[in-house]
Amino acid sequence: MTSALRKECDSIRKELAATGTEDAKVRHRLGALVNAIRKEPNKYGQGGVEQLARALGFDKTLLYRHAKVAECWSSSELSELLRRKSVTGLPISFSHLQLLVTVTTPKKRDEYVKTVLAEGLSVRDLKRRLNPAAVKASRKKSSQPDAEHALRGLQTTLEIWTDRVDLLEAEVLPTLGSAPPSLELRSKYEQALAQQQAFVERVNKLGAQIGAWLASGAEGAPAEAQNDANADEHATAAE
Repeated sequence: MTSALRKECDSIRKELAATGTEDAKVRHRLGALVNAIRKEPNKYGQGGVEQLARALGFDKTLLYRHAKVAECWSSSELSELLRRKSVTGLPISFSHLQLLVTVTTPKKRDEYVKTVLAEGLSVRDLKRRLNPAAVKASRKKSSQPDAEHALRGLQTTLEIWTDRVDLLEAEVLPTLGSAPPSLELRSKYEQALAQQQAFVERVNKLGAQIGAWLASGAEGAPAEAQNDANADEHATAAE
């Protein structure tokens, strides 16, 4: 290992020890170093990526994936991305960015970033958006693919809603004991309350439809069991 590579390796090792292996900025720095090693073999030595992987205990393939992210976003661009929060209150993850490197143009990548933040898409959801053909193919292989996919989406959405309601309660409830709002603020709160009520009505309607669907399945099971019992009786009589 060259002195230049050893210096970079020691520096990154300290950062990893302080922030952990999932820190987006450290992973980006690793990717940028991989790109530098490939561009400057005289400085970092032949087989520098392999040496870096062994020294840090990383899989070489993972380092190359980090490198692709570093090619698409500079360090300053990454910092700007991480300052933007999604509807879940969290920034986009490095795993999201690893998927987005497959998008060829910066403009299109930025559109997907906005979608991830606006809709709170999980990495799995983003993967489906990026490769819908593969999703359709996987659905054909499953006996109940649509129901399974919908369940995962429902569970993820409920988790997001629960987190957001927790935040809203923490922000809104303490203000309710304060002085009455001004006329302008009251009007805005009334609009927000109307939106909330419309939202709750839609959620309740969806819940009722899911309940009816589940009930239809529950009612069908005894009927099938009764048919089986009748078949057994006929078989016994025939004997």
